[in-house]
Amino acid sequence: MALLGRALGLAVVVGAGVAIVATVVAAPGVLRAARPLAREALRRGLDAVERARSAAAELVEDVDDLVAEVRAERQTDKAPSRDPAS
Repeated sequence: MALLGRALGLAVVVGAGVAIVATVVAAPGVLRAARPLAREALRRGLDAVERARSAAAELVEDVDDLVAEVRAERQTDKAPSRDPAS
């Protein structure tokens, strides 16, 4: 039983080593093949960020407009009335 355990352990170690070597050897080819996909993903991500920034800028502008309107209304409400009937 101990021999089977050692053989299994050796097989796992050898398998891991082979996997590491295969990864190192195959990495340049995989990276070259994946480059167009990575560029497309980055392009789409940057497009999404630009759209989000534009939407956020429009939202800030709308909120600023609302704040200005409310402040103007408050100033109008605070102004003393010059109606002689009151």
